[in-house]
Amino acid sequence: MRTTRLTIAYRRYLTSANSPQFAAEVDEYYSASTLTSLLRRSDVEMRRASALALGMLGDHSSIESLGQALSDSDRGVRLAADDSFRALLVRDAAPRHHQQLLQVMHLNDGAEYAAALAPTMILVDQAPRYSEAFHQLAICWQGLDNSPQAETAFRSCLWHCRYHYPAWQGLARCRMLARDYEGAISSLRRCVEICPDIENARVQIRVLERRLRQTDA
Repeated sequence: MRTTRLTIAYRRYLTSANSPQFAAEVDEYYSASTLTSLLRRSDVEMRRASALALGMLGDHSSIESLGQALSDSDRGVRLAADDSFRALLVRDAAPRHHQQLLQVMHLNDGAEYAAALAPTMILVDQAPRYSEAFHQLAICWQGLDNSPQAETAFRSCLWHCRYHYPAWQGLARCRMLARDYEGAISSLRRCVEICPDIENARVQIRVLERRLRQTDA
């Protein structure tokens, strides 16, 4: 019956695009742990529904399973898992820290890296397990052309969330600037393993491999 309820709610959502209604219907019968279990072992439609629902109802414990689902065999599951994964990364802190992060992200999106640096450093000090805060700090440092500090922040982000594929891409950029092309390729390969749909990472790998061959020739 539970799988039927989730499927019905999901099909209704696809027709109506009513997110609050979908979340309410699923929340009435399913816990985050049950949705996580369904994401791992159900049929395609159930996995899609579970991935979508976890973005609305999941918590920190859901991030790992969504990270694994980024490489699911079904593209629909991968897309839903990606949206939910990124949503939970941003929400994965106390409400006050979440609001601080949104402000920092707004500054970084506007390339106001100098203005974003101090509040981001305060945020990672206040919320040292907040992986997305470290990612935003890395973006600040990278925007300020401080690649060593950016690399440190990217690695801190990955320490807290190994599936954070944008951080793997950022780490690869730092390695490229250090002319460590093998290290950059390794980071990009990890990015593609986590999220096979990142085509620009594949292109970068081919470019770097060609550069290495030319260097060895």
